[in-house]
Amino acid sequence: MRMLRDLLPWAGLAAARYVEPDRCTAILVGAKASSTGVPLTTHSNDCGNCDFRLIKIPAATHAPGAVREVTLLRQEYPRYVGTARGPAYTASNLETGFYNWTASPVIGSIPQVNATYGYFEGVYGIMNEAQLSMGESTCGAKLWAKPVSQGGKALLDITELGRIALERTATAREAILLMGHLAETYGYYGASWEGDDVLEESGEALTITDTKEAWMFHILPDDSGASAVWVAQRVLDTHLTAIANQFVIHAVNLSDPANFLGSANMHDVAKRNGFWDGIAPFDFTVAFALQQHDPEQYGYTRRVWRVFTLADPTLTLSPYTDVYSTSYPFSIELPSPVSPQDLMRIQRDHYEGTPFDLTQGPSAGPYGNPDRFRVGAEAAGGQFERSIGIYRATYTFVTVPDAVAAQNGLFWFGPYAPHATAYAPVYAQVSAVPPSLARGTLRQYDPAHNFWANAVVGNYGARFYKFAHPVIAAVQAAFETSAFTAQGAVQRQAATLLETQGRAAMVSYLTNATTTWVAAARTAFQTLLPTLVTKFHDGYVMSDFDQHDMSVQAMGYPRWYLESVGYYYGSTIVPDHVLVSGPLILALVVLALGSAALGYAIGRRANSTKRGYVHLQ
Repeated sequence: MRMLRDLLPWAGLAAARYVEPDRCTAILVGAKASSTGVPLTTHSNDCGNCDFRLIKIPAATHAPGAVREVTLLRQEYPRYVGTARGPAYTASNLETGFYNWTASPVIGSIPQVNATYGYFEGVYGIMNEAQLSMGESTCGAKLWAKPVSQGGKALLDITELGRIALERTATAREAILLMGHLAETYGYYGASWEGDDVLEESGEALTITDTKEAWMFHILPDDSGASAVWVAQRVLDTHLTAIANQFVIHAVNLSDPANFLGSANMHDVAKRNGFWDGIAPFDFTVAFALQQHDPEQYGYTRRVWRVFTLADPTLTLSPYTDVYSTSYPFSIELPSPVSPQDLMRIQRDHYEGTPFDLTQGPSAGPYGNPDRFRVGAEAAGGQFERSIGIYRATYTFVTVPDAVAAQNGLFWFGPYAPHATAYAPVYAQVSAVPPSLARGTLRQYDPAHNFWANAVVGNYGARFYKFAHPVIAAVQAAFETSAFTAQGAVQRQAATLLETQGRAAMVSYLTNATTTWVAAARTAFQTLLPTLVTKFHDGYVMSDFDQHDMSVQAMGYPRWYLESVGYYYGSTIVPDHVLVSGPLILALVVLALGSAALGYAIGRRANSTKRGYVHLQ
């Protein structure tokens, strides 16, 4: 067992590796809350150094007595090297010229089953051919464990649990029961097992859907390091929920298996570790979630608030809550259904139009850049707002199963950040993923891959965001509208081929359709980049290219920005690399001395004033 108190000797040390505790946001929609009539889920994999490839693992049959190998968690490229997951992961398909990677380390095995479904995975599992789908969000927890290969007792992490569930199950309920059983039996470990971030990444949440039900699943190691504590709650059919790196299941009723599932040990583990007194009503999140320090929770809880209020603009819900968000409901009932397009829009959100709008204020710069990069150790003690949409996303998606015709099941996949991607349809029944999604690495820029075609647009567009982003958004809207409009014809043709020529013809058709749409999305952004560079460069907005004289307008700077950098004569702000006159220096010295005296007086009063969490204006 590893607990919070075990970390105290290392509390002052910096992390030895690249760490992003707020990696993912996921949204979960009940069947009747969806415009499609089936449950939906999303996932934004917000990881700046993860392997961005999308892979289809083929269905397989296995000999009696076979074992299923378990590998050590790896999220960076290449996340897996071997033959057990089909040809896409073999060493021959790796990018060359970087490192001589060998087979991924196998740390154990479990008994194999006779047959397994084909399924898709990115960093985590996404969807299988039975249309079981998953989103993910890493959550902090109060217990942590090590894998068996690193001196611990746990065999399985969330990526392996998700893969096994996609291989073996067809419903959300089956998947949850299987993952819970395996984690209890073989032990569960989180995404980190060394350094000072082990608790921040020791818990996990999955949003799980089939064609009928939507479930939220939470898991963390138990206090032995060899088992797990887990719980799952069903989302009501007319409801929507979300998770953003902090558990959201509170009250638990295991005597109601229609709506709750969980490990029998949760109360005992909570009581013997002092997480619950056994008297107060049991709250899973309060008991097991890693407690944030106010106001740090808003990097997590405010994303849930934003999802809720975007899905239901009439909802009265405060953006302020306690560290465990106990004032927020697990889910909300929607007054009208949300569509896959609505979920795409929500995933692109930067709090626009709210007091927390990342496109406004000094931190957005003069041109409204919503990106807030990671800060160094010297910047500890503060935070920027953390929005749903974020520049460092590996990919985002929206899953859309079909309860009537399985061949129509698909997910809309967008490599890179959601505000700088075009979502293309990927059908669950395809035989393989197009190379522009299935290949590539962060180690080498290559615009032949959708991720890089999008990333370069996102990075250039951020420089002049308020000018460039409307152009990007127009390309997104045109492509996605076209893709959605075409789905009816695609589905009819797939059904016809299935009926008249059989499954192989249908699979071939859907594979080609996926390849076509993915290529079109890439081409749209490859074409978009030179358009952006032509229209917006060197501080100018260029237009009217079809006229005798084109228009050239300076972008300029807003007055508040010029004031903030000391642009105006007589400013008391001294900008870097500016020649300052002697009289101004004297004036600044006098002003500084006066300010120090005034600051001392104000500071004495401020010591008794409660500090709050405020948005930078």
